[in-house]
Formats: sequence, structure tokens, C-alpha cells
Amino acid sequence: MSNDETTPTTDEAASSLIPTASLAIGTTIDPAIDGDYRRLSERGLRFGHVVMTRTQDAIREQGAQLEALTELLIARGVLRYRDLEERKAALLADAEQPEVRARIGAEVDKYGDTFETISIDCDARRPLCKAACCRMPFLLTRQDLDEGIVRWDYGQPYVIRHREDGWCVHNDVTARGCTVHANRPAVCRAYDCRNDPRVWVDFERRIPNPALADLG
Repeated sequence: MSNDETTPTTDEAASSLIPTASLAIGTTIDPAIDGDYRRLSERGLRFGHVVMTRTQDAIREQGAQLEALTELLIARGVLRYRDLEERKAALLADAEQPEVRARIGAEVDKYGDTFETISIDCDARRPLCKAACCRMPFLLTRQDLDEGIVRWDYGQPYVIRHREDGWCVHNDVTARGCTVHANRPAVCRAYDCRNDPRVWVDFERRIPNPALADLG
């Protein structure tokens, strides 16, 4: 892969991500500066994708070499296939760890005329349900990412980000309302809590799941 304007080198990407000045907490960022930070972030992501691609190519090459070597050893009677599989299974069990994979939600236009938004009297019910839906994980879409408003979890791309208290980072701590309601993801717009036992024992009679009582 060649190094051109769309493919920053390691040194270029690293140097471009070093901030030239720090901002005090509570400082209002000028739109021009904010644009610069966005461009730097996008450049950093491009660099990350380049590194990921090169790593995948290296892994593919090593995998081909290992497979070729294994086939030769089995063909010459040095290694038995059953022994190989048993040893591989044992090693995988010992090294089993949760993998971080980048996943993205199904493509949909949340602002489209054909998109069906569910209407629930959330303001009236929130004191009972404690905005339980805002504690549920889900994947963001490319539309959400392109907007750059709704935040995702860097440790679980591209899952909606939650605070340490369990609620979505866009959930107001006091009123429990959504602070990005106009730009909320498609999942939030389409979610129907009426028949979700995690939230309601009886929606019509306004009886919430007892487990929600301990939530703040």
C-alpha cells in the first residue's frame, strides 16, 4: 500500500495527533478549532485503519505458511491430524478471551419519511421506569457516526456509550431525559417498551418491573 494523501505514514499520523495546546475545562471551542480536531480525529482513524489492514495482511500470510507446513507434516506422517486438532482445542480453551470486534448497526435513515417512530408518553412514565431503556446497549449506524453527535464506546465499537452509573452518556442525570433527542439513534426511535418485561410488568396499569426500584 502506497503512502499518499489518503494514507498517512506512521510518523505523519503520530505527529498530527499531538495537540498543540490544551483547553481548560468548560472552555467553549471555536467552530474552526472544533473542525480542526475533527479532521485530526479522522486522520487518526485513517491511520488506524491502515495499520489494521497491514496487520490483517500479515496474519493472512502467516496463516497460509502455517497451513502449508501442517499439510506437509501430516502428508509425511510426522503429525497426525487428530493430535493436531486436540492440541489446538486445548490451546484455544486456555487462551480464550473476549474479543473486541467492530460492529455497526443495520443501515436505516432515521429521519426518513418511511421510518416509523414509536410514540410513548415517556415524560409521564419516566419517574416509574427510571429511563430503563437508556441503560440498554445497542449498535450505532453509519448515519449516527457520520453525524458525530451520538457517542460510542471506544472499547466496544460501535456500541452506544454508557456512563459508569449504567445510563447512556446522553441521558440527563437529573431529569433522565435524552439530551440529544432530535438526533437520537434509530434504535431509540423504534424501541417499544410496552411489552418489554425488563421495563413493565403491566404497561397499561403503569406497574414497572420491581427490579427498577433500586435505580436512581
